[in-house]
Amino acid sequence: MLNQYGQLTLEQTLFYLVIAIFPAIFFMIYIYRNDDKEKEPPLLLLKCIIGGLLSVPIAIILEMIAEAVVIYLLENVVSATRVNYGVLTAIFVGLIEEGAKFFFLYIFTWKDKEFNYRFDGIVYAVFVSLGFAALENVFYVFNYGTGVALQRALLTIPGHMSFAVYMGLYYGHAKVSEAVNNPDAKSLNLKAAYAFAVLLHTIFDATLMVESDIGLIIFFIFVIILDIVVYRTIRFESKNDIPIVPPTEEDIYAETQLSRPSPIVEMTDNVSEREKM
Repeated sequence: MLNQYGQLTLEQTLFYLVIAIFPAIFFMIYIYRNDDKEKEPPLLLLKCIIGGLLSVPIAIILEMIAEAVVIYLLENVVSATRVNYGVLTAIFVGLIEEGAKFFFLYIFTWKDKEFNYRFDGIVYAVFVSLGFAALENVFYVFNYGTGVALQRALLTIPGHMSFAVYMGLYYGHAKVSEAVNNPDAKSLNLKAAYAFAVLLHTIFDATLMVESDIGLIIFFIFVIILDIVVYRTIRFESKNDIPIVPPTEEDIYAETQLSRPSPIVEMTDNVSEREKM
């Protein structure tokens, strides 16, 4: 209920905050509970959430610029149809929002000593993404009311988590690649982390923004399939999590297809050398 000045009451403000933030907290708890091998320290997770919050204003500024670019393209390059507008906008939104998230994910977690298991990449990416989604959700709820809260809780927030799962999946593999001194695989996995998140985000937004019946059908099919695959991915990666450690001497020998000389061979070689002297 609004007060006499047309402003939200304290109770209503708190209620809006709760319904806006709760979905993100729910999924954070879910992904945290699936981190079976070694739980991440709360301060690092808070750092990831802050990274998500910081990415919002950056995304807003860049999306304002992107909007002008889209209008230019519609006026000078492609026909100004609703489909073209929706697809172009979705592409820019995917590139910008996932890029902002990935930037803070990398600078806040890559060199942290706690990043010592592959599944940690998923945990960090999800917390950054849900930090972003929570603040974005606050804006939507306060601007459009509680009517959008349920829709965003069931679709948008899980969507952000899904994009983050695949960003984190390849992010974790990139960290493993670095640990085993494979810079090519590291670079490829980092690019895949960003690219897959952008692709999923773009499809998610584009199928809604074209505002057509076929687009809506594709959207719901896409969301159902994505949710199932993401759930299975989380369970699989959690169950098969591995520590991120530098290769041992035995690993290096195996990778280069060299065998360590046995003690018997070494003794034989030493005897032969002494006989020659």
